[in-house]
Amino acid sequence: MGTRNLTKVIDKDGVIKVAQYGQWDGYPSGQGMNALYHAHNHKQIETGLARVRWAEQEELDKIHSSLPEMNLFGTDDNKNFGLLYPNLTRDTCADILGVVAWSVGEVILVDHSDFEEDIMCEGVYTIDFQKRKFISWYGRKTFEFDLDNLPSKEEYLAVWE
Repeated sequence: MGTRNLTKVIDKDGVIKVAQYGQWDGYPSGQGMNALYHAHNHKQIETGLARVRWAEQEELDKIHSSLPEMNLFGTDDNKNFGLLYPNLTRDTCADILGVVAWSVGEVILVDHSDFEEDIMCEGVYTIDFQKRKFISWYGRKTFEFDLDNLPSKEEYLAVWE
């Protein structure tokens, strides 16, 4: 069973540049820890935002229509799709931050920012470069941490106890 979540990045101008829907492990000890891990590379993530853009529907249609040609159909369809398009799968979750940080080419993303207001959204993990904060929201709790003074994993988990 999934714990649905959202990983967001807001640039220094206050523009949402990443809004990645995640299907799995949306609690603080899951994707929260994962997002915190990547937040330690916030300088690379901020640099990587220059390579990010929202996908056009026609692009997504073309990608999905090409799947039979790629021979992806079989028992590992989702895994194979995720290997080719980690930026477009719900399975990537907070690892999208690593994709943004370390990709050498353009990163096209789907804007799932509206999911934050969905009743099914169980956690949101945000790197906000305008506020210089890493923000974790889960359940009815929100904690903010300075990007330049991020907690250790033990300190992060302790605030949720």
